[in-house]
Amino acid sequence: MRSAMSMLELVVAIVVMGIVVMSLPLILTQVQNNNAFAMQQEAILAAKAKIGDILTYEWDDKSYDATAQRSFVLDTTNGDPELGRIGTTNQRIGHINADNRRKLYDATVALNNRSASAIGSDGGDLDDIDDFSGLPAIALTVTAGEDAQNLDYIFDLNLTTTVTYAADAANYTSSTLGTFVLNPDNNATITNIKTISVQVAGAQSAITLRAFSCNIGESTLLPSRPYQ
Repeated sequence: MRSAMSMLELVVAIVVMGIVVMSLPLILTQVQNNNAFAMQQEAILAAKAKIGDILTYEWDDKSYDATAQRSFVLDTTNGDPELGRIGTTNQRIGHINADNRRKLYDATVALNNRSASAIGSDGGDLDDIDDFSGLPAIALTVTAGEDAQNLDYIFDLNLTTTVTYAADAANYTSSTLGTFVLNPDNNATITNIKTISVQVAGAQSAITLRAFSCNIGESTLLPSRPYQ
């Protein structure tokens, strides 16, 4: 008796093959979606890393005082008056008049040396946040012969950084904060808030992440004390 494929087995084989063929478009679509999602996540990661790096720099090139070894709050020409110095003191509203606290430069310091700078006006020496504004796009590209698995980024990405001032004025009622509308693209001149925008191109569509840095200075580190 010769062995042969029964009609039932043939029908089952045809059905299985049909299901597989019909599934191929869905599989290809899912692969494309996964690749797009991976590129998007790669772009977001690149932008977050760039912003994190920029935020480690001084708020302004005049913020840090090497003699005092601390960053000071700066005077701003268009900042909210409520955030300006109190009279001729080195405090603003909310500051504590004590050593090792956040403060402005003393009023005896020349105004030009204690006032915040316009974006990019200090020569672009990469010592503060706004020096990164307008720099040529940074390409994160995998070239032929490189092992993509050992690199942080495996897609072609271009990062462009823009730093602007954002309006910081708010409405007050009887010295109580009423409303405050933050417009990161305001491009106001020398306020107390800087907007850092990093745009990533190359991930199918441009992605922009923003972060904000404020003119708050820093407190002096207390001297270390020996254990008793």
